[in-house]
Amino acid sequence: MPRTADSATHRLWHQRLERFAHSGLSIAAFCRREGVSQPSFYAWRRRLRENSPRFLPVRVVPPAAAPVEVLLPSGCVLRLSPGCELAWVRDLLEVLGVSSC
Repeated sequence: MPRTADSATHRLWHQRLERFAHSGLSIAAFCRREGVSQPSFYAWRRRLRENSPRFLPVRVVPPAAAPVEVLLPSGCVLRLSPGCELAWVRDLLEVLGVSSC
């Protein structure tokens, strides 16, 4: 029957691995300072990694700007993409027979 560690041992090793991450020491030097074997260190690091949630890098992208809608006197709706050129819109409205404001 495989041995299972209790939660106190898990907590101890989690804290130990946190100390290692901030120690600036090599694994060998850290294990000597802590009085633990390197095989135990590696085994616990692997065990705790396997049981921890995995996070993936995520890039947050701002939502795309919504199109601008222009209600023409005819009742038609003109949907313009964000960033379209004002000169082009003026020319389009002129072609459609819409007078400028």
